[in-house]
Amino acid sequence: MLCLRATLCRRASQRLLVRRRLARDFTIAIDGPAASGKSSTARAVALELGFGYIDSGSIYRCATLLALRNNIADVSTGATDLIDLINKSSVDIKFQPSSTRSAPNLITGRLSVPDVRILLNEEDVSEEIRKPEVNRLVAKVASDGGVRTAVLGIQRALASAAETRSTSVAGKDGVVSVPGGVVMDGRDIGTTIFPNAELKIYLDASAMARAIRRWDEMNSSLKQARAADPALAAGDKAPAEYPSVEDIARELEERDYADINREHSPLRIAKDAVVIDNTAMTFEQQVYSIADLARDRMGLERKHDDL
Repeated sequence: MLCLRATLCRRASQRLLVRRRLARDFTIAIDGPAASGKSSTARAVALELGFGYIDSGSIYRCATLLALRNNIADVSTGATDLIDLINKSSVDIKFQPSSTRSAPNLITGRLSVPDVRILLNEEDVSEEIRKPEVNRLVAKVASDGGVRTAVLGIQRALASAAETRSTSVAGKDGVVSVPGGVVMDGRDIGTTIFPNAELKIYLDASAMARAIRRWDEMNSSLKQARAADPALAAGDKAPAEYPSVEDIARELEERDYADINREHSPLRIAKDAVVIDNTAMTFEQQVYSIADLARDRMGLERKHDDL
């Protein structure tokens, strides 16, 4: 009996060491076209696993906002000035896990999605970088090779800092804190930024499904703004600058074409990526399936085999 107990304790200790090592080094790269649900999914996966999170696309949106604020409408002629602005700017991503479940909506159902605040030079620009004028220009900004090189340094620095975020693991001596992994989403994470990521996901959906989700995001933001400012509550229609679902679908298809055909780090499916088409999936299904894929590769028990 003592021999068996000692063996079980030793095996438990070995499993804990494996968990520490794998959790410390584990990177999940989630790529896919615009509005495929990468950001909300990655945030929920990070919360589920206790990992850090980096919104790669928000950094390009910050670069686009810098271009707009400095009247750089033509990235091809103003790239040098924009790169200089990026190199002089600071970007911080505040990941705020929450144990509470938000109200159900079209995108997330009832699954909790942590809030993420984007700080550009210590200014919260989380809402501003999601405005239509940024949406229209971000593809051109992201297609410039010099801009991508400047952003790459920011991405890797943020990911390195996120990996030091501690997470709790149950061991034989109780709960211990170990460094966590990181989840990053974008369009070239698994192919360029982290080609050696332990798990690569390519998240896809039809253009119309993505357009409906994007419109729902805009509508939700509008409702929140009206709730915060009674002056905006007079009308029930979205502002004129908010496009229709059909217009959004056309913009997304144009964005897809630009991302796939750009010269530098085009949108590609990594050879070793797991492709998930979430057109007909619930948000919970895609989040839990990715989390369990990660657990499989870390040698941990799956939690959602009932999906």
